[in-house]
Amino acid sequence: MKLTTWLTALLLAAGVGAAAAPTAKDPAATALLKRMCDRLQAAKTFTVRGEVSLELPLRDGTLATFFNEYDTAVRRPNGLSAHRVGDQPDFRFVYDGKSMTAFVPDKKIWGSASAPATLEEMLRAADEQGGLNMPFDELLVADPYAAITAGITEIERAPQATVRGKQIEHLVLSSPKLHLEYWIDPRTALPARSLVIYVDHPLRPHFIVDYADWKLDAKLPAGIFALPKPQGATEVSFRDAADSFR
Repeated sequence: MKLTTWLTALLLAAGVGAAAAPTAKDPAATALLKRMCDRLQAAKTFTVRGEVSLELPLRDGTLATFFNEYDTAVRRPNGLSAHRVGDQPDFRFVYDGKSMTAFVPDKKIWGSASAPATLEEMLRAADEQGGLNMPFDELLVADPYAAITAGITEIERAPQATVRGKQIEHLVLSSPKLHLEYWIDPRTALPARSLVIYVDHPLRPHFIVDYADWKLDAKLPAGIFALPKPQGATEVSFRDAADSFR
């Protein structure tokens, strides 16, 4: 089974919003999730940074955990800039509404391809053309709530947690294929952490994202969504450049 991010799998399989609405044991949990999604959906731009931990199979199939730091900027509906550094190769990606470009500084390879006009369509294209998946792509699309709840059958609250010294609401979402959790700051309605478990995969891999330093409707620097080929870099296909992301 290919380990794509869960939203990309849903987008490719059925399309956002195709599933029935979830059944919530606690309506307040659904209301908090909706508030988080509405806040992000209303932002014309946002930036966020943090850490991602993901479990990926080694050659013998054993799962290993990789830790990476990320820095992301989003412009709705057609801009994305992402930088990752850590256990996996340093990786830069930009999307400007017309093209998507990947650059791997350590390998000095750069690749670009034409892209659709919206973030949601670009996520499909990036997966299909390069096997490239963003760690929290459900928050990038036009309707985050529909993306998150597609296929979900239950939403409930867990006891409050403490994240970086703050009391945080903790939501648990379930479906036959996925187990999802969101830790949401009730003061800002923004996520502090998220977890995805592929329960239908025999290895049940985990993906965890920690979010910090959210800035909504931030004024983004000119050129943030441009990534021309750096001097000395070798031009390769977008697929070959994107392959280093995994």
